[in-house]
Amino acid sequence: MSITAHHSHNSVRRLASDHPGFVKAGRVGWFAKGVVYVVAGVLALLIASKASGWSSSTSGGQEASPTGALKAVAQSSGGPLLLVLLAIGMLLYAAWRLVSAALPGDTDVKGWIKRIGYVVSAVIYTSFAVTAIALAASEPSKAQPNGNSTVSKTSGGIMHHTGGRLLIGIAGLVVIGAGVYRIAKAFKRDVNDELNLSGMSSERRRATEWLGVVGEFGRGLGIGLIGYFLLRAALTYDANKATGLDGALRTLVTKSGGVLVVLAVGAGFVAYGLFCLTTFTHRRLEAP
Repeated sequence: MSITAHHSHNSVRRLASDHPGFVKAGRVGWFAKGVVYVVAGVLALLIASKASGWSSSTSGGQEASPTGALKAVAQSSGGPLLLVLLAIGMLLYAAWRLVSAALPGDTDVKGWIKRIGYVVSAVIYTSFAVTAIALAASEPSKAQPNGNSTVSKTSGGIMHHTGGRLLIGIAGLVVIGAGVYRIAKAFKRDVNDELNLSGMSSERRRATEWLGVVGEFGRGLGIGLIGYFLLRAALTYDANKATGLDGALRTLVTKSGGVLVVLAVGAGFVAYGLFCLTTFTHRRLEAP
């Protein structure tokens, strides 16, 4: 370990020791993230099962995405209270990510990419928290904006400006790259970097690792699909081709072999959610 890395590790460990309350709060955020992923994964699996004729349930019409998961929670018993709790958890997770981005660590390209990723993650989960609060405050019968149409409208607005088409294309490539990164982590079984597994049995550690591997693979597929549809929208100059995760899955499920991919995404999301839920007490602050 280099002197810089050793100093960084000691600084992070000291911060966690001096502020145990923050670490506990951040772990609550990981738990909330896990709940959202499990629900989103189940919704994706319902789309696949309905398309395959395995189920005639109308639940397959629910939007299969983190936003759709929040809408599903809103429709459950005690939905508003659960949404507020999830919103608090996701805000805590966002704060965890921002602190992680600000920690002393590597200053090379890889380190800065990780910092940027942490900040982007914080923004995304803050937006989910805002959505959860809005759903909790709205009337149950009131129609909620669809994530697919939001992506299409936003992409269309950007592409109407000079250079907008190029910007959407670049965004698509970046998102595809993020998906490939997640899939690569799965194949390398690099899923324990933010965990302290010293107290786990070897059996539970292996099971946890496999949940993480399946989860990262499914997440990578889902992220990559969103990027593909963004890139396709830019290449065809058709904003309607851009869509959210739900729209990507519903389009894919109609193609030959597409159901298998949707099943992989749904199973991956459920696995990643369980990975978060079963390891949130083992989370640790990790410097970039």
